[in-house]
Amino acid sequence: MNQENKQTQNMAPRSQKKPGFWRTLFAKRWTFPAIYLGAAALIIGLVVAQVKDVKLKDAQPAPNNTGSAVTDPGKLPDSAPATAGQKLIWPVSADDTEAKVTMAFYDPSKDEKTQAASILKYDNNFYTQNGVVIGRKDDKPFTVVAAASGTVTRVEADPLMGQVVEIKHDNGYVTYYASLDKVEVKEGDKVNQGQPIAKSGNNKLEADQKNHLHFEVKKDGKNVNPETEIQH
Repeated sequence: MNQENKQTQNMAPRSQKKPGFWRTLFAKRWTFPAIYLGAAALIIGLVVAQVKDVKLKDAQPAPNNTGSAVTDPGKLPDSAPATAGQKLIWPVSADDTEAKVTMAFYDPSKDEKTQAASILKYDNNFYTQNGVVIGRKDDKPFTVVAAASGTVTRVEADPLMGQVVEIKHDNGYVTYYASLDKVEVKEGDKVNQGQPIAKSGNNKLEADQKNHLHFEVKKDGKNVNPETEIQH
């Protein structure tokens, strides 16, 4: 008799059995959106963690290149700056009001979303943005000017950053201008603050930014946020 009862219970239709935990979970509307959002947050966190200590110079394909794509302007000659005691100005012609920052300096103190917006991807690797990208919505070229008076210490074609110009200033400052076109200065030139040095152009590393200026500021050999160092 007991055996017959067990057989009867086992023959009960599936509709009468309680659904399993996983089937119940995935039947809920909020399950997949929650999984998607969690995965997206995890990916952003992993990317940010991966790039925190990465130097962009590692991305350079040419080992003999003495310059830096973004992070390392390199060794500077002992040439004296042209003018002392000046504050940095925005490196765009004063009559151009359309050129704006389109990619900000990577700041590890910011939230993960802000950090992720300042990460570059090149050749399946991620790198922090150690300068700022300046461009126009209409993608038109604009005049690039010296942020302060100083001595031009480097003018060359970089394999990733395009045409670059580097200027040494007083008080431990060095400014680095990349993605240039129609460069008007040469190494050893003394330049005045606000003097045109080139036009904006393109480069391989930031190709998605189209026509733009890549601008970096170093203070005592360390990259600093250009937007906090200059007077607009």
